[in-house]
Amino acid sequence: MKNFCLTIAGSDPTSGAGIQADIRTFDRIGVHPFSAITAITYQTAKKFFGFNSLSDILEQQLIAIFSAYPIKFVKIGMIPDIKTIHIIANYIKKHNLMAVYDPVSVSSAGKRLSSEGIELEIERKLFPYITILTPNKKEAAFYSNKNLTNSSNEKECKEVAAILLDKLFFNEEERSNEKAVVIKSAVETKTEIFDIACIGKKISNKIVYNYHFFKKKKILVKGNVHGTGCVFSSAITAFLTKGYSIDNAIIYSENFFDEKFQNFIELPDQDKIIDLTLSDEQVDVVNQIKEIYSYVSNSPKFNQLIPEVRLNISGSLPNATRKEEIAGIEGRITIVNGYPQASGEIKFNVSDHTARLILAAKEFDKSINFVMNLKYNPDWIDLLQQKTNLELQEILREKQPEEVKTEEYSTMQWLIKESVSKMGKIPDIIWDKGAVGKEPIIRLFGKNSKDMIEKLKKIMNIIT
Repeated sequence: MKNFCLTIAGSDPTSGAGIQADIRTFDRIGVHPFSAITAITYQTAKKFFGFNSLSDILEQQLIAIFSAYPIKFVKIGMIPDIKTIHIIANYIKKHNLMAVYDPVSVSSAGKRLSSEGIELEIERKLFPYITILTPNKKEAAFYSNKNLTNSSNEKECKEVAAILLDKLFFNEEERSNEKAVVIKSAVETKTEIFDIACIGKKISNKIVYNYHFFKKKKILVKGNVHGTGCVFSSAITAFLTKGYSIDNAIIYSENFFDEKFQNFIELPDQDKIIDLTLSDEQVDVVNQIKEIYSYVSNSPKFNQLIPEVRLNISGSLPNATRKEEIAGIEGRITIVNGYPQASGEIKFNVSDHTARLILAAKEFDKSINFVMNLKYNPDWIDLLQQKTNLELQEILREKQPEEVKTEEYSTMQWLIKESVSKMGKIPDIIWDKGAVGKEPIIRLFGKNSKDMIEKLKKIMNIIT
């Protein structure tokens, strides 16, 4: 089943912050977004004109969502009034949710997003049910009642992070033994900025603290950058939803945010929002996958090539080193009404097995950018070897070392290394007869969509 997560936040008409930014971030990371709106705001990236609370209908939104969908992760943003606090806290408790809270009470334009004095009630009623808190330096100083005057004082920032983490464990019925606080831009020098993460475990009523510093080059940006906190906190929620631990979710979110913070959508008056759209290079990869999929889906004859685990087409950026830089078909390709049909859209960071294959192959040949997993048939192997110029290599899974079998990426690396050791290069096809719990598979490699389609034509000519 697709990974689901929820955002409870205010609506921003610029789509650079609030619930729109959360949805766009969830989608970019590869989880499906559900949403409940706490308030309607009237703002641009530079000016805030006001808001209307939707606390009177927030619970109806949540009743509808939780009556039908198995949600376990939630990102919380704008909280306009006390009624909203109580509703959110009750739902976190009732559904045992893992919650990430971006404690924003003032917009980037400097205007309040909530009623005066609400912060104390948030701290008392909501903090004990939050798993990860992501304040900026001003918010961290307020909730810790500390002056972060010396921005280069690491010790002071660590103390503040620990104070905030203690508040998350305060009077909580024990549900989670690990929580975290991430203070954004906590430490500054002339050339660098540091985020500080404090991850704590409660052991025998004592909190054990573990600190991480994330160093970034200071980027001087003219004008206001709108929605940075929303993107960062929703990224953490998305990675938690995908099964990452708290520390890894924070690390991956830091990397995601740093990458996105290099690109802005420029608005009038030097205002900016983070550009979450695909780059030209990414669009090219998606379009090439579309070309391959169009060729495959136009004929029912291709049904023969779909394995039990279903078929996927993955394509990578030329210099990809991470799964996030590889696109695939969400949910893979199956058979619908007699034709191959994609179960979802083409997105980055939604493929796993085929993505790891590409990454492993690129360690030996940077020109390999695409791979498909096809159904195995021993007769096809013989015919392909006899009647085409495709290069094939068999891999014997029973020779796989025990220490490699336990980790999927190690398996892919081993499979590629075995092929290269035998052929001296990445062949067109790597195949195996399977093993216990492993379906036999044909893996087709290529440089681009044209290369993949030409190889598919050769395969189809043989098997039909």
